[in-house]
Amino acid sequence: MRFIFALVFAINVLFSASFVYPNFKQCYNKEVKSIVYFGDTKAVAVSKHYAVAYSKIKPKYPYVKHDPFLSLYLFYSKKILHPIKLKNTDKLSLGEWLASIDEDSLYVGNFAKRGEGLNIYFEQNGKTPPNSIISCLCCQAYGIGIGGGKFISSKFLNKFLNSKEVFYGDIGVRFAKLGRKVVVSAVNPLFKNQQLKVGDIIKKINANKIKSVENAQNLILFQKRNQSVKVEFLRKNALHSIKIKVQKRYGGGELSDSFLETRGLFLDKFLKITKITKDSYGAKSGLHIGDKLLQVDRKSVTITQDIRRIFSKTKKKEINLLFQRGEFQFFVKVSL
Repeated sequence: MRFIFALVFAINVLFSASFVYPNFKQCYNKEVKSIVYFGDTKAVAVSKHYAVAYSKIKPKYPYVKHDPFLSLYLFYSKKILHPIKLKNTDKLSLGEWLASIDEDSLYVGNFAKRGEGLNIYFEQNGKTPPNSIISCLCCQAYGIGIGGGKFISSKFLNKFLNSKEVFYGDIGVRFAKLGRKVVVSAVNPLFKNQQLKVGDIIKKINANKIKSVENAQNLILFQKRNQSVKVEFLRKNALHSIKIKVQKRYGGGELSDSFLETRGLFLDKFLKITKITKDSYGAKSGLHIGDKLLQVDRKSVTITQDIRRIFSKTKKKEINLLFQRGEFQFFVKVSL
């Protein structure tokens, strides 16, 4: 028995000693040239004259456009840049070797998790410094790092680069995985002509079979404004098919996603108002930046998921919101 244990130990030592990480040195030498600066903001060249940067702080350097959902900024350069080549993340497999390439560092790891629309990013089990290049062994980029092992996928980068305006589609629902099924997990009653319900099993969107939350979310997010999508779903074992007009999405990603964004109210993780859209319900309700949401429909809330859950279940035509401003608490009503 001791001999067997000794043999197993020796084999493990042998294999661990002989293991080497994939060599990304060639990719590093090629892609590090794509990292450029615009003032103090580090960016990644994506074409001969344009570069994109992830930043939670508004750059001082002039930029072309901004995506508030993903905190992306686009910069123009008169000088010719060395752009990365973006690779479609649809071909990215779990466990695949990746490297996040920074100016003076190279972090090798494996692809660990697929993103799900705006709210859940792609992940690598290694460091992904902000605006590092997430490279495969073929020296193409699957995205750019944002820190914490996370990165923004090439699919969303391409959308940002190729769209005149920053627009994400919405049909007033959020999705979740339930076993092997993709179901409606939350319903926004502030969305016009809402027909879907929590628990509906999504089978197809525009004839595309739905197998993942990422698949379902992206088929909606990447639609054009006012375009109709056909949604096939199961409800109580009965198959239904409806058409829904795509509207503008207001929350998600780096923005709060409580459904109140539809009415111009944006919250932080402590449910304090951080932004009120001009001429919105929020602006006309007397609410101020810094007001903290305590209750929705007489129920206490501590995270945005609480708000979505309560909104999803309501059958009322208006909901009371309890806010606190300093020592003063007050109600405002939201019509549905």
